[in-house]
Amino acid sequence: MMSADQPVICARDTQDHVWRLQCNEHTKKCLYAPNEELDAEGKRSSKSLEQARDCVTDQPFDSKKLEAAGYQMIQARADAPYGWTRDERGRVFQTNFDLKRRVYFGAAYSPLKVLEDPLESKRTSIDFGLLVLDIYHPGAEATRHRIRLFEGGVHMQPFSSEIVVAHYDVSHHFLDPLLRISTFIGEPARHDLHLNLGLWSEVGGLELHKTSMGNSQLWRHGTAEITFDLWQSAKLDSYARLRTGLGLEGQNDDVNGYRSAVTGASAFELDMVLDESGFNNLRFEVSHEIPRYFTTVDGGSHWSQRLKADLQLESIILAINDQPVSLKLAVGGEKRDDLPGVPDQWAFVVDAGLRFSLWAPPRPR
Repeated sequence: MMSADQPVICARDTQDHVWRLQCNEHTKKCLYAPNEELDAEGKRSSKSLEQARDCVTDQPFDSKKLEAAGYQMIQARADAPYGWTRDERGRVFQTNFDLKRRVYFGAAYSPLKVLEDPLESKRTSIDFGLLVLDIYHPGAEATRHRIRLFEGGVHMQPFSSEIVVAHYDVSHHFLDPLLRISTFIGEPARHDLHLNLGLWSEVGGLELHKTSMGNSQLWRHGTAEITFDLWQSAKLDSYARLRTGLGLEGQNDDVNGYRSAVTGASAFELDMVLDESGFNNLRFEVSHEIPRYFTTVDGGSHWSQRLKADLQLESIILAINDQPVSLKLAVGGEKRDDLPGVPDQWAFVVDAGLRFSLWAPPRPR
């Protein structure tokens, strides 16, 4: 395949066909490909190559003259932009996807055996993200901004939903270490300790639940946390980090009405892009939240707690019109005592589903 980084020359043969040429003077090799797509029989069609660069010049194409000059003529595929390739007919398609920049919606199913009707599904769910956008600033002190708008999910039965209106967090790689430790046991050595601090914030969170005491709404008005990246990849798109901070929330149910709380929260997050083309993405999170409610329920404690763990693998399996369709496999557990009418015990769920990304450009180089 022709290189997307090297110049391409267009030449016209005696039959008035236009060819794309890319010759290397050092290796004495010339790659050539038609400037149009081919049909199913391998003949030129009237359709021009999609996403092809303009040719540098237009000159006569004389393969015999090039061969006489010592060049080896090699039939090849036309060049394509970064993140794309072409098939043997010259048709272009995307092969690199950035799931950190996309719009998506998905549907999933959690296995649950129903004796009356084994085909009946009572654990279907949908998830969505209006905008997922990572903005990366490369350099010695790289920075990555992460923006999420209207992201969440809905479980059909038993009904529950969780949505966040806006999320923003930032990771930064500090060039200068916080501590420089020198050891003198054996050969003298220096060890640097970097403190890569960042910010994590959310506003407009909402959880809806149906409980034995009616409907319950949990409003997460705002949360601000400090992050500490234990490990960062070169592009900061993969990381392991700790975060901790405070939030303001309020809960309303049909029995106790509205009551507000200040919540202390902490979590460990692992987010990894497992391959250079962005096809496989792994995410793991363990979180602990301790809301302190200003009003008690039936004379109980002001304090509650929420424990949650999630593991998710998302892999792209195909693309429709260059928009990826990915398979999502997830397992999670949750234990909480802040919802009246919900038992204070661990609940686990396993689900599998598909996600459709409506926009996912190639990953930055």
